[in-house]
This record gives sequence, structure tokens and C-alpha cells, in this order.
Amino acid sequence: MEQFDNTFKNTKESTPVSEPARILILGSVMSTVDAIRASLEVHGHTVSQTSSLSLYEKLSCKESFEAIFVATDDETIENNEFFELISLLDPSAIVVGYCEDPAPDNIIQFIRDGGKDYLNFPSDLNNVGDRVATLLQTQREVEQTEEQANNTLQLCEKLNEDRKKAEEENDTLNHQLANAYCDTKKKMQQVAIGAEFQTLVSQELDVESMLRTALGYMLTRIGAMNAVVYLSEGEIDWGVGAYINYDRQSEQFQSLIDTMSSSCCSLIGAEEEIKHFTNGETFADVMDLDVDDFTGSEVAAYGCYAEDKCMAVVILFRDSSRPFTAESLDTVDTLRSIFGQQLNTILKIHRRASTKWPSESIDDDDWSIDKAA
Repeated sequence: MEQFDNTFKNTKESTPVSEPARILILGSVMSTVDAIRASLEVHGHTVSQTSSLSLYEKLSCKESFEAIFVATDDETIENNEFFELISLLDPSAIVVGYCEDPAPDNIIQFIRDGGKDYLNFPSDLNNVGDRVATLLQTQREVEQTEEQANNTLQLCEKLNEDRKKAEEENDTLNHQLANAYCDTKKKMQQVAIGAEFQTLVSQELDVESMLRTALGYMLTRIGAMNAVVYLSEGEIDWGVGAYINYDRQSEQFQSLIDTMSSSCCSLIGAEEEIKHFTNGETFADVMDLDVDDFTGSEVAAYGCYAEDKCMAVVILFRDSSRPFTAESLDTVDTLRSIFGQQLNTILKIHRRASTKWPSESIDDDDWSIDKAA
């Protein structure tokens, strides 16, 4: 803004300084030409002279002029041709006409064609220097004003570009902040879901109850769907732990989940990422299942791990008109690790209970039996 203020101040306060100019006199009457030349050179101007338009055209190839005096009564110089040539060679030059006793109509026409002043010789000879100085001063003021206006315009354009750039950067920053806020909000939401789910399932020390609680919570968060949970039984076997039949015929669904056990669990259990199939037919092809069973469905399948071991495989599917959103899949990802850990905890508790049961009661029973015998 300081640069803009300085430019605006200079536009208002700067005053052009009158300096000598390069001036051309176009005429063939040497007495008049010499008189004008002498009057101009007294004021320090550099003066050239030529007698025809063709000579002026050649001369203009070497230098340009700030002012041009032209004899309007010279029959060899045609006004229209002269002004056309001026517009091509010296468009910013001040054009001054002169002749002896000019007719008013001629003066008016000359000014209309583009002239800036008109001198009557010899009566105006003594005023040539002052009138040319005034014309040059006005011309230079106009040129300086135009230059300053152009500089101000360029500065305004630069400020406008800087403003647009700042707005774009601000918009980008706002988008980044908004995205960061959304990401943080989603993460906090998943943390809250995980904590809530952890609290619920940690209270269950029975596999059946824990499965019931986990599936019920998943339905609440993700919505109605078909779901099957397969539990690991040994190294290669899998058994159905729990299931939800949402929209299938009972006999058909039972047959389907039995088939999926052998086809899907080994493949899905070996994958650490959630497998999401927006096209149920693709899932069926990959898992070597009947395509008709999954036509028009969307499928999400994943393993639940604990200590690098897949404890369970879960397959969720429902009509593709109600797809699994990115938020739903994030929720599934949050719940599955907690589910796997809790399932592992329950199994450890059961193993310890079966291997460390007190033997005294067995001895007492044996003793009683022997004595009774």
C-alpha cells in the first residue's frame, strides 16, 4: 500500500519541467522558415528544416520531433496527406500551422484535422517562443499524466493480482483447516465408538454373549444387514459363531453360510485389510461362490486379529442400494481389532479355567467311591 500511496502522490504533485525540444519546420519560403528558426533557437530548441513531405519522410527515419511547423499555404504540401504521414511517423508531435494572413475557415479546418496552434506571420513572430513553450509544457504534462496513470493502473493490477493470490491462498488454507477439522472430528468419533464398544464387550466373558453384544452394536452403528461371524477352530477349520439373517430365506441362508465357511475364511483370514466389494458378483467370482446369491449386493469382509492371529472372519452384505459408506468401513475397522482382542481374552480365560481346575475334589470323589464300594 505504501508503494501505491507514493505513486498516487506523485501523480498529483509532480510538475513537468520545460526543456528544449526537437522541432521541424516544413516549408519552402526560406525567409519565413529562417525567421521561425531563429525565434525557436533563441529559446534553446533544436530546429531542423525540410521543404517537402518526401524529405520529411526520409528525415523521420533518423530522428523524431516533438513539434512540427508546417506552411499551410505551400501548394506542394497537402493537408490530408501531411496529417496522415504525421500520424504514422510522429503521432505524438505537436503540429503548428503558419502562413501570412490565414483565412478563419482555414484555421478552423487545420485545428479540426489535428493541429494544436496556428500562427499568423509576421505578426505572431515575436510570440513563437512563448506559444511553443506553452504547447510543449501542456504536451509533457499530458504525457507525464498518462505515464503516471499507466503506472498507477499497473500497480492496481498488481495489487489486484496479489489480492486474488491472497484470497486463493486463504481459500486453500480454509479448505485445509476444514479438512483437518473433519479428519480430526472423524478420528475423535471413531475413538468414542471404540471406547464405547470396548466397554460393552469387555463386560462379556462368554463367547456367545460377546458375539451377541458385538453384532447388536454393529447393527446400531452400520444399519441392518446380513452378517456372519466365523470363529477359528484349530489351524485350518472355521465354524459359524453367530449370524444375522436380514433379508434371505432361512434355508437358503443356512446353506449359503455353510458354503462360505469353506470358500471364504481362509482367503479373508489371510488378508489384513478390509475387503470391500461394491459389486457382489465380483465377490462371488473371487470366492468361487454362486453369483446369483450376491447379485445386486455389496459385501464387506475382514479378519479380526489378536497377536498376529486371525481369531474370526466377519462377512457383511446387503442390497447395493444401501451401500457401506466410508464412515461405516471406518467404524468396522475400529471395531474389528477390539473384537479380536476381546475374543482372544475370553478364550485365554476359558483355557486357564480348564487346565488349572483344582484336583482335590476329584480325589475326594474317588475316595468316596472307593469307600462306598
